[in-house]
Amino acid sequence: MATARRRGRRGKAAPAGIFRRVLRVALWIAFVTGAVGATLLAGYLWYLDRTLTDVFEGRRWSLPAQVYAAPLEVHPGSLLKQAAFRAELERSGYTRATSTRHPGSWAEDGDTVSVYLREFQFDDHLRPPQRIAVKFRAQGIVDVTSDDGMGVPLIRLDPPIIGSIFPAHGEDRIVLAPDQVPALLSEGLKAVEDKNFDTHAGFSIRGMARAAWVNLTSGELSQGGSTLTQQLVKSYFLDNSRTIERKLHELAMAVVLEWRFSKQDLLNAYINEIFLGQNGNRAIHGFGLGAQFYFNKPLGELAPNEIATLIAIIRGPSYYDPFRHAERALERRNRILATFADEGLLDAGVAERESRQPLGVTSRQRRGGRYYPAFMDVVRANLVQNYSRDDLSSQGLRVFSTLQPRLQESIQRHIAERLAALEKARKIDSLEAAVVILDVQTGELLALAGGRQAGFEGFNRALNASRPVGSLMKPLVVLAAIEAGHPLTEIVHDAPITVPLSRTKSWTPDNFDKRVHGPVPIVKLLGDSLNLATVRLSQEVGMNTILALYTRMTDRKPANPNPSFVLGAEPLSPLDVARLYATIANGGFRMPVKAVTAVLDEAGQPLYEQPFEMQQVVATADAEALSYVLEGGMRLGTGKGSRHSNAGAAGKTGTSNDFRDSWFAGFDARKVGIVWVGRDDNKVTGLTGSTGALAIWDPIFTDLGIDPIVHAEETSVRDVEYDTGLLASPDCAITVRVPLRDPDTLPVKEGCGIKPAEEDRWRWPWWNN
Repeated sequence: MATARRRGRRGKAAPAGIFRRVLRVALWIAFVTGAVGATLLAGYLWYLDRTLTDVFEGRRWSLPAQVYAAPLEVHPGSLLKQAAFRAELERSGYTRATSTRHPGSWAEDGDTVSVYLREFQFDDHLRPPQRIAVKFRAQGIVDVTSDDGMGVPLIRLDPPIIGSIFPAHGEDRIVLAPDQVPALLSEGLKAVEDKNFDTHAGFSIRGMARAAWVNLTSGELSQGGSTLTQQLVKSYFLDNSRTIERKLHELAMAVVLEWRFSKQDLLNAYINEIFLGQNGNRAIHGFGLGAQFYFNKPLGELAPNEIATLIAIIRGPSYYDPFRHAERALERRNRILATFADEGLLDAGVAERESRQPLGVTSRQRRGGRYYPAFMDVVRANLVQNYSRDDLSSQGLRVFSTLQPRLQESIQRHIAERLAALEKARKIDSLEAAVVILDVQTGELLALAGGRQAGFEGFNRALNASRPVGSLMKPLVVLAAIEAGHPLTEIVHDAPITVPLSRTKSWTPDNFDKRVHGPVPIVKLLGDSLNLATVRLSQEVGMNTILALYTRMTDRKPANPNPSFVLGAEPLSPLDVARLYATIANGGFRMPVKAVTAVLDEAGQPLYEQPFEMQQVVATADAEALSYVLEGGMRLGTGKGSRHSNAGAAGKTGTSNDFRDSWFAGFDARKVGIVWVGRDDNKVTGLTGSTGALAIWDPIFTDLGIDPIVHAEETSVRDVEYDTGLLASPDCAITVRVPLRDPDTLPVKEGCGIKPAEEDRWRWPWWNN
């Protein structure tokens, strides 16, 4: 019995022992699993800490270079009209007001415009905020005074930003320090997007639950559950996929950032990082650039309703795009203004007034921070000679360019209008154009259009479309003849000519009109653009001489060394042509094209100033002589259809074979303008240089105004008959004025005598040795 009882007790104890053993094993497994899990979690968090900290600290200070236009100079005597001045203020983001109470505002009273200029760091000095009054008359500016009544001889408007050089991933931003951020934006973001931002550890369970409930009951995605920190993590490190794994990563990263960085750092990073829209290949990030992009002014100058609009866009930059979905954006903006009032950030009356304001986003034509992609291509080409791509996209450089936005918009407008008119009148389509405007005396690129569509980021025809230039090459033949001592009145026969190319091949050119014109002076040869006479003269001067002159003027060897070179069977881009003609216009001095004048670092210290480079490649007297001939061609030759034919400008038309390319190159005393018109598929347009390109050049130079060419004082000229080259009086013959080798021995047109010169001060150094 005793034995049986003992066995029974052992039988009852056995299950308990087994349970304890199983429990110990389970606890051990749980412990090991927990330890491994904790180790893995700790390792994951350590990895996140190291990775996020390095990336976050490095990326939040990546500052794309900001590129500025040339500043507008305001001074008494300027021909700038009052309406144009108002447009320049609007372009620079100045706000019209009843009075100039704060920087960035302007007011108008009759013929006087008052402006409160912002502080601005120019390339040569820091200008403090300053009030000025600009008085106008019909002819332009008559007086500029400061707020103390003292006269201001000259002052510059702060130039608009015309572009940025951002990293390859396309993100662009203007980075702001905490003290540059309006309190309404900081507090408004928290009130709308994350009420518990100041207290949570990176995520908010209450916020996620509240958002889920509001979205469920409202039937729309009206609230988000992510904190500002989570939104920052998603913008910095993650994609937009909606998976549990990504959400867990987001939560963990948010916790790490909250542990590592202060709330002020995180909020400031959010303000500089958040995505606010897309502009072509350029992603608009941060409220600094957002203010410029949507309102064309600094963030600090935004009104409460404008700040509310930017906050409204956060929830969905495409869905609430104020350019495409104005009503939707306006409705959300007003809800945010109501939130501002509810949270005590705005007085209820102020919020109500602000909600009655229109969205006020700037037009696409005036959009702040807008790119001029064709011009920016030249800026980048200038900068990469001195700076790496990483420096340009991360070091906060301030680049001052030569672009004149008013001129740039003028050429784009005239391109669009004239091409449309040409297509309609001639029943053709798909025309394209390119325009280059250079300052003759400095080589500065004033404006450049790479195509018909303004702001198009694509093929830049002004730089990359190398097309046959046609008769634009003929002035080099005449210049080579001048250098060789041929007088401009020398007779050349415009008659059939065959040029041998080899033992078995030859070339027989023809005139544009398929006719021959007999004996003509050199001045008419170029003015009327006669092919046969040009080829004959080129054979007399020598092809090697002409090709060497081309290399001297362009610093490049010709692609086509054959005789057809002289009739323009040489491909050049519009910018290449501009360099060539600028050398002629500048008295034989060749200069590099400048799109950048200076570069400052982030602190405003100068890093680079464009040096003045110039090399004389043609004698000034020779270039002057050619300029006379080109002026004659404008007045009496292929350029005579121009409204500026008698205004003191010089120019040359060009047409390639089969009417595929239409060119015009023209210049005055200060600027040279090149226009190309054609088709990207290289099909026939039916346009000559006169009927195509000149039709665009003319209105552009009407807007610019012609500065008549003034020749050197030592250059003495005579009137000669255009058709014969004989001395003649303008009273009885059609004449042009040209410098002559020996005017006293030149025959006089019969019955058309001239008055003897009072004093012959004419001496050509290259003819008087």
